[in-house]
Amino acid sequence: DIIDLFAPQSLSLKPIARINVSVQLPQLKSSSGKSISNWEVMEKLRFMIKPEQFLYLKVIKSTLEFLRFEGELENKHLIKTLIARLDGKTIKLSGFPDLLKVRAAEAKVPFPTRHDWDSFFREAKNMNEMKPGERPDTIHIKDLPCRWFALKKDLDRDKPNEWLLRKVFESYGDVRCIDIPALDPYRSDLTTGGSIRTFKFDQDLTFDAYIQYREYIGFVKAMTALKGMKLVYRAEGKAY
Repeated sequence: DIIDLFAPQSLSLKPIARINVSVQLPQLKSSSGKSISNWEVMEKLRFMIKPEQFLYLKVIKSTLEFLRFEGELENKHLIKTLIARLDGKTIKLSGFPDLLKVRAAEAKVPFPTRHDWDSFFREAKNMNEMKPGERPDTIHIKDLPCRWFALKKDLDRDKPNEWLLRKVFESYGDVRCIDIPALDPYRSDLTTGGSIRTFKFDQDLTFDAYIQYREYIGFVKAMTALKGMKLVYRAEGKAY
C-alpha cells in the first residue's frame, strides 16, 4: 500500500494503520490490595492478534472502569483482521475471577480538515486572502529526517537541500516559497534573555519546513495527499 511521492529520492507515502482497544476493568475494592497490570493486559492483547504484531502498543487513557490502548500495525489491510480478533472478545487476568471484555475499532488519525483552515482564515481579523500567508497556502511539516532530503552528491549529508524539498512537494502544485529554519545561519544565533539559545541545529538529525503554495489548489492537493500518511524512505532493500 506504498504510494510513490518522489521516486528519484526513493521517497514514498504509506497509510497510517492504527486501532484503539478498550479493556473493561473489574471493580477493585480498596481493601483487597490488588492492582491491574497494564503490562499483563498488553501481553494478552499481543497474544490475541498472533501471528500479526503491533508496531507499538501504548496506554492512551486509564480510568477505574477501563484501559484504552492505541496500537499501530504494519499495513492498513490488517485493521479489519485484528479488529475481528479483538472486538467483543474477553481476557482473564491472573488473580481476578471475572472475564474482561475487549472492544476494538479503527483509530482516527488527527489531521486538520478543510473546514478547519477555511473557517480559521475566514474568521481571523486583519487577514487579506489576496496576500500570500494570509490565506490557507502554507504547510508546516515537523521532524523530517535531514538525510532523506540531502542530495547524494552533497558532502554535508546532515543538512537538507532546499531545492530537493521543493522538487518533492511541487508534485502537488507550484511552490511559491520554502523556509527551512535549520538552514538560516542567523536564526541559530537568536537568544532569549541574552543567554539561552532557542535554536540549535549543529547536532540535529531532523528539521522543520514551511512550504507555501502559489495557488490554493496546490495547498489542498498536498493536504489531501498527506492526510493519514507517514513518510517512507527506501534504500538498499530496506524501508524506513
